[in-house]
Parts: sequence; structure tokens; C-alpha cells
Amino acid sequence: MNFDSYQFFDQSRKLIGIKGNDAKKFLQGILTNDIDSALDSIIYTGILTPQGKYLYDFFVWGINKETFVIDIEEERVEELKNKLVMYRLRSDVIFFNIDKKVLIGLGKKPVSSFLDPRNPKLGWRKLVGLEFEDKNIDTLDNVKIEYEQLRIELGIPKYGCELIPYESFILEVGFNRLNGISFSKGCFVGQEVTARMKHKATLKNGLIRFRNAPDCLFGKKKIINEKGQTVGFLSSSINGIGLGLIKFLYAKGRLICDGNELKVLDEINSSLRI
Repeated sequence: MNFDSYQFFDQSRKLIGIKGNDAKKFLQGILTNDIDSALDSIIYTGILTPQGKYLYDFFVWGINKETFVIDIEEERVEELKNKLVMYRLRSDVIFFNIDKKVLIGLGKKPVSSFLDPRNPKLGWRKLVGLEFEDKNIDTLDNVKIEYEQLRIELGIPKYGCELIPYESFILEVGFNRLNGISFSKGCFVGQEVTARMKHKATLKNGLIRFRNAPDCLFGKKKIINEKGQTVGFLSSSINGIGLGLIKFLYAKGRLICDGNELKVLDEINSSLRI
């Protein structure tokens, strides 16, 4: 199989529609990214706690100024809808499920699709009807494994792995690098804390890629340095390529995880800069 050109349905995703006269204004007040950029396009964005910690990350498709579509993990749909209802107050918006599928692919970009806003090397995304069929659709598990390895190689954080609700700070996992945050759009929930972290110009923790990483399919694995100090945790790995959040202060000398000496693939000093 040619992994440079394939497409598959991401069955782990579901869609939430948001519609109403206040839809654009409503989303602008709670999302980390600028909703204006989503019109006739797609953005990657999130919702934070008032303390600036990660709650949700997802894509938003802007159909028009009064209609938007959120593309998020299926398991988080109802939880997110409840959060949106909490923020709605008197805004003229409604939320509803959308019966479409998310098609993801690498290779030639089809009509009405958009490159992944986090990194164009992750390919394109397209919304299609439930009846949509294509002889070129791949359903093999190794395609999804290949796509997951690509995510890790590109240093893209994922919910439940690198993105932990009520714990993660989005600048530490690279939301700015993923085009997931706008500091010029105005206020959003958690903006004050996030802006303070940005203006410090340095971070204590960051997401780093590794080679010779052990398998961590069943949970995070501790990373230690030569002194036995805990440096951080490996949270994703496939075929020896891993991703984990580490404390820069302790990331000196040899780093070890589950008996494996890790090879750091990112320049830690430059990772201090936002």
C-alpha cells in the first residue's frame, strides 16, 4: 500500500452543529482561536478553564456567519454540548447533531476539503454524507496506525494522551505551533493566564519527540534522567517514535524510559521559546 496517498473515515469523530444569529459572537467569546478564520474554511481551536487549563480541542468548520460545525471525538460530544449550553445564557444559538462522516486523506486534495490546520503534512479533512462511498477508501487498520505514527512524528498532541482536561496548559503542548490560538482576537475563557504564560517568553515544560521509545499503549510511562529524577512522561509511541511532556530543567544527559535510553529529536533549548 502507498501510504503517501490514502483516505479513510475517521469513525472516532462526531459533529455538532451550531446555528443562530449569535453563533459567531458566541463562539468568539469562548474559543482560543479566531472564529473569523473559520468562515468558508476550517480552524483548530479549543476551550479552556477560567484558570487557563485545557478542556477541549476540536476543529470548527464555518459554513456561514450563522452556521458552524464542530468536529470532535465521539466520546466527548455530549459533554461538550452540555458545556456549550452552560455558556449560551441568552445567546440566540441552538446546538444539534449532524449526521455526516469525517473523511481524512493524504495525497491530492479533493474539492470541498481543507488541509489540516494543525499541520498540512497531516493531510486534508472533508465532511461527507452518510451515503458517501468511494472505491479508494481504505479501511485497513495499518492505515490508521500509519496516520497515528505521522501524528507522533509531527509532535501533534492528542486528547487523552498529551492533552489532559483540567491539567494541560496549551502553550506547553504547542497550541501556538498548531495554529490553535489567537492573541489578537480579543478575550476568551482562560485568556488571561495563557497571555501571562506567553509574555514570560519561556516555558518550564514542553512537548518533545523521542526515538527508541518503548510501547505505551496502556498508559503513560515515566521518563527519568541519569540522577533518577523524574523528567516527565512518555504519552504516545509507535514503532519506536514517542511523544511526551518533560520538565526542561531536569532534561540533561541521558534520558531513560522503561529501560530504554531515549534519543531526543527536538532541540530542548529552542523549545523553551514560545
